[in-house]
Amino acid sequence: MPRFFVILLTLLCGQVAFGFSGAAPFDTGNTVNTMELLDDSTPIKVGDKLSYMVAEDREPANVVLVDEDGKIDVPLVGKIPAAGLTPRQLAQKVSDALEVDYYYQATVHVSEYKDLSNRGQIFMLGQVVRQGAMTIPPGEVLTVSKAILRAGGFTQNADPTRVSLIRQGGPGEKEVKTEINVARILETGRLEDDLIVQPDDFIFVAQAGDSSGEYTVTGAVRGPGIYPLPMGTQITLSQAILKAGGFNEFASEGSVKIIRYDENGERKEFEVDVGEILEEGLKDNDMLLQPDDRVIVPEAWVKF
Repeated sequence: MPRFFVILLTLLCGQVAFGFSGAAPFDTGNTVNTMELLDDSTPIKVGDKLSYMVAEDREPANVVLVDEDGKIDVPLVGKIPAAGLTPRQLAQKVSDALEVDYYYQATVHVSEYKDLSNRGQIFMLGQVVRQGAMTIPPGEVLTVSKAILRAGGFTQNADPTRVSLIRQGGPGEKEVKTEINVARILETGRLEDDLIVQPDDFIFVAQAGDSSGEYTVTGAVRGPGIYPLPMGTQITLSQAILKAGGFNEFASEGSVKIIRYDENGERKEFEVDVGEILEEGLKDNDMLLQPDDRVIVPEAWVKF
């Protein structure tokens, strides 16, 4: 009876391609030369892990390492050079060696072994308890808020309304930065706003009290001056006036102006009836301030 020893390096999910591992063994009654389906373009490198299994034995795939000499240790045959060969070339080399003294026919399949329990890492920065790399757990959808909780949560100095997810772009592409209000997600349960992280993402939690710029309030208010615009918060026109002590007795509350310059240096002017907003609660008319806005409260010609 002829002897068969078939080493099978296969793919997970039954695919034969470099980059996966752990497929079911091939039926040796199949007349198709499955070694021809192996990757013949990606060279194997020192340090690569390769997975193999014996088809006839119906045993799980094993893992071998390409050592510092660029070789793998094959049962019965011993050390065989692997570095620089493609998976198909290595498979043929092992097959030829096995068929010299041990086996009438050896169908060898080679693939890269990947540890699917390790889905990559993200990096936590800023005001979290444990900064640094975090492994994405297998079998779990990891979101920004979950990642922060896994990192021990926010520090006392954190601004949970201002969390940044920074994602690296592809070759020649810029990174993408997305601002996330995690405090609102945790308070309201709006999970649709909780972004799913990907390998190599950075999550940065800002410190409370940081300022994105300043705005100026002048004219008929009790406390004119320059005020910080806290990052992670939104300041409306009426709130800015209240922070400046409110209108004085000479203010024209119905004709408050906002002077703003856009990114092209073009001057824009808005006139808002803040008195109506405060009296009737018309929040839709209450404009949000931007860095470098100038709020001017004029005096009324006649004040009764």
